[in-house]
Amino acid sequence: MHQGQGEPGGPGAYHQGQGNLDKVLADDGDDDSDRPDWAGGDKDANPHRGDGNAGGDSKKGGDYGDIWIVLRDDTGLPILDANGNLQPCGDVECTTENLIALTVDGELPPGATPIEVEFGRLNIARSPDSVLEHSLVEALSKLDGLTWDVDVKVDEAGRLTIGDATIDSPLENLAIYEALLTTEAVNGEVTLSVTTTVEGEGDVTYTFTVPESIRLDLAASAIAAASDKTGDLSVEEVINISAFLEAEGDLADLVGSYTYDRTDAYGDVSVTILVETEPGSGIWEEQEVQILTVVEFDELPSIDNDNDGIDIFAQAADDSVHVLEYVHDNAAE
Repeated sequence: MHQGQGEPGGPGAYHQGQGNLDKVLADDGDDDSDRPDWAGGDKDANPHRGDGNAGGDSKKGGDYGDIWIVLRDDTGLPILDANGNLQPCGDVECTTENLIALTVDGELPPGATPIEVEFGRLNIARSPDSVLEHSLVEALSKLDGLTWDVDVKVDEAGRLTIGDATIDSPLENLAIYEALLTTEAVNGEVTLSVTTTVEGEGDVTYTFTVPESIRLDLAASAIAAASDKTGDLSVEEVINISAFLEAEGDLADLVGSYTYDRTDAYGDVSVTILVETEPGSGIWEEQEVQILTVVEFDELPSIDNDNDGIDIFAQAADDSVHVLEYVHDNAAE
């Protein structure tokens, strides 16, 4: 079971936390979307930017205060109370019966103890924008001019590979994750792009294009590669990291139509490991094993018992974490 997770309490009754940030859903962005006006648009209008219990810091690395598990809908966006406030969960089984009612001003009542979210290495998402911008330059400079599924493929865990080289930097993968969520698809393709100044060359633009149909598969693997290589990647981590990146509205728009099946994803995937021929012999040999038969996957609970939306996207990301851990610990060099 994941940190901060329990059994679902019914449709919309379980999940995930974004803590004492501002009221993130004051207005919808358009008639057909739950995303707020600022999602994917003007970052200065984002109420997450520079807000926190202490307030005042314009960097993502500023004091965001405690991040709580709160009541959420199937896309991962918070369900607000009648006063427009978040609804923190009083225990890991986040049902409507154990929600903590904030004051009218959005403050915790005395003695209330909401469940906090832990992030591990994904705290790098709180870095200033310039850090991820530089990381995106690093990643796309390697991918520039290459063709998906010809020059660029994925490894066992779904990370982008160029020949025998894998993009394994956590920061580069987090930058790719953000770009995959926030880049608009055109004619069924998503073209990641970044422009930088190169000494002696002036402004240089790096691009890499992938089919829109695999955007979220790659995004799930990218956030997995940015996270801790051991343990679990929870739904609340995925949502809140996206919030730090100011991309939670984009994620909410995309996950509604996302589908994922572990057998389809890993049924034909194998890895070569080293196996001792006899216990204590000190003699090792290579052996090819199927990912589905050797990796111990976890099952994330669903907020509405239908395994779609943010639940299934987080499941895909968590599955990738477990594959990464197994490959890291067992794969032959």
